[in-house]
Amino acid sequence: MVFLYSTLIMLVCFLILVNIYRIRLLDDARRRGKLPQKGKATMYDVRHLLMEGEKDLATQLYCEIFNVSLPRAKKDIEELQRSLKV
Repeated sequence: MVFLYSTLIMLVCFLILVNIYRIRLLDDARRRGKLPQKGKATMYDVRHLLMEGEKDLATQLYCEIFNVSLPRAKKDIEELQRSLKV
């Protein structure tokens, strides 16, 4: 039982760290001017990031714009990337 609780706590900590990383990634990109202000992003910004090779940022921005899960956003970004032939 202790093993189960320990594993569960480690999993929760890992998920928290991943979310902190995602938030910092977006904040750093906004400070550098690669992303528009929060709430002002458009699909043009997503396409622009894909053309620059910033697939991770494009995926995060897509999640923010359409409020979808990360796996769904990755799938949609892959389709968009294929249609753009990047």
